Amino acid sequence: MSSLEQKHAKKSFWLSATKEQAKDTGMALVLVSLIVFFVTREIRYVTIATGLLLLDMIAPALFKPAAKLWFGLSHVLGTVMSKVMLSLIFYLVLTPMGVVRSLLGKDPMRARQFKKGEGSVFRVRDHQFVAADIEQPF
Repeated sequence: MSSLEQKHAKKSFWLSATKEQAKDTGMALVLVSLIVFFVTREIRYVTIATGLLLLDMIAPALFKPAAKLWFGLSHVLGTVMSKVMLSLIFYLVLTPMGVVRSLLGKDPMRARQFKKGEGSVFRVRDHQFVAADIEQPF
């Protein structure tokens, strides 16, 4: 295995889980068991939670396979959902705003005037700032 492959293997969430991640996964399973108990009121879930807590305290390495799965899945979901959320915001918020501004005739970048003449479409900004401009900028 080359050094590049080794670096990639260390960064992969599916291939390894730390002891802390294993402990966290064990505690999450205890919490899930207790939530199920409070919903169903079946005492066996308290017994399961107690057993999981003891295992987590004695041998947290037993939760490494579950931690690999849990943290790997959360990494994939985080990667996918960030792209989905940003796409939704772009297409549901920004695109309609741009269309409405175009329909209202707004053209802050002067795109319609570009290459229609010899002059530049850039605005000249030669304003001399004074202390009053900085005191209350908004």
